[in-house]
Amino acid sequence: MFPASIDRSERSTNAGVRPQGVPSIEQEIGSWAEALFEEARRRRRRRWLIVLTTLAVIGIALGLRISFGGAPPQRSGGRMRSGDSGASSPAAGHFVLKGNGIGTARFGQRESVAITDLKEELGRPRSSAPVPSDNCTIDSYLQWSTMTAFFDHQRFVGYATGSLIGGPGYREIPDLATLAGLRIGDTLADARRKYGAALTTSREQGGAWSTTTPTGTLGGNLTSEVSRSTPQPRIADVTAGSVGCRASAP
Repeated sequence: MFPASIDRSERSTNAGVRPQGVPSIEQEIGSWAEALFEEARRRRRRRWLIVLTTLAVIGIALGLRISFGGAPPQRSGGRMRSGDSGASSPAAGHFVLKGNGIGTARFGQRESVAITDLKEELGRPRSSAPVPSDNCTIDSYLQWSTMTAFFDHQRFVGYATGSLIGGPGYREIPDLATLAGLRIGDTLADARRKYGAALTTSREQGGAWSTTTPTGTLGGNLTSEVSRSTPQPRIADVTAGSVGCRASAP
C-alpha cells in the first residue's frame, strides 16, 4: 500500500514544477515575437537604405548635369577650313544653307514634296504655286521674302537667297549661314578662312565666289570685284544647284 500512496503524493507535489532551464510557453512566444519584430526592422532599414541610395545617385547625376550646363554644346562652324562637313552648325539661323538643298528640302525631290518641306522652313510663299519661267535650266520658281526655290520638270533643282547687290527680284537678306558658318555680309577674307583652298573667285557678274563642300557646290555674287581692297568684297548672296540664267534669275 505504501508505494502507491507515495507515487500519488510525488505526482501531486511536482505537478506545477518545470524542470530547471526549460523556457515557459510565454517566454517562447515572447522570443518568437521579438525575432519577428527584429526581422521586420531589418527589412525596413534595407528598404530605406535602397531608397536613400537611389535618391543620392539621382541627385549626384542631376548635380553633375547642371554643373556642366546640360548636354555638351555643339562646336561652332566658324573656324572650319575644310568646308561643310556636317559636324558643326552655324552660329545662328533656323536652318542651314547646304549644297544639296535648304533645311530638309533636297534637290531631286518632287516639286510638291519639296514645297511642303520649304513651307515648313520658310513659311508661306509669295504665290500659291510656282511661277512658270523658261529660264535656261529651270522651268518655274517659287519666291519667299528671303529666298527663291527653282524647279525643273517637277523637281526641286536649286535655290538663291536675297542679295546685297539688289537687282531684279531683290529680296530681304536672310539671317542664315552655311554649315561652315559663312553668312551673307561676311568678307571674302572670312570666306577664305572658313573654306580655304576649296573657295574660288571670278570676275563674272562683277565678282563671284564658289566653293565645293561634301553636300555640294555653294556659290554666289560678291559686292565688288575681287581685285578691289576698298571696299573689301563681301558675300552678297548664296546660291546652290540650278538657278537659271545668271543674269536674269529672279
